Amino acid sequence: MDLVDRIAKHRRMAESYRDKYVLQKVQEGESYDEWEFADDAVYTSPYFVADQELVLKDVATHWDTAATIEAKAYGVTFPDWRPVDFKVWPAENGFVQRYRWEGTNVNTGETMGFYSISFVETDDECRIVHWSTYVNDDEYGPFLEAAIGARGPFHGDEYMQALARHFEKHSITL
Repeated sequence: MDLVDRIAKHRRMAESYRDKYVLQKVQEGESYDEWEFADDAVYTSPYFVADQELVLKDVATHWDTAATIEAKAYGVTFPDWRPVDFKVWPAENGFVQRYRWEGTNVNTGETMGFYSISFVETDDECRIVHWSTYVNDDEYGPFLEAAIGARGPFHGDEYMQALARHFEKHSITL
């Protein structure tokens, strides 16, 4: 794949992520078009899996199922939660994406939001080899407390456990 095609593919990958959330299709179980992972792909985040590098094929919950779980959990308190601003910087070896997420709290009427930034690195076939996500706890922490009653940073599978408790509390199923 030549450079122009790789950069175009990386842009499509970022836009498919955005589109699935803007249209709230992730809550319905849809995964991001264009996203393909290498067998040894890893995920890192100081907030969601502090001090860990997760090999995605080895985690108990598949990445797209985890995204659906998260979106459904947030949707209880923030049914209109979605990206309201998006920037992408595609490059030869992947892309950086920055999102402004917002939603209206059904209990208070308050609009809450946060920024997330992801760095996605790909191999020669544009399969993801490394994905990392960063959030600012000053905004994300209060949002998360309102959404699921928990706040990070999380270690191990603590984030997925917090989402599971939220599912149980609200009788949510996949």
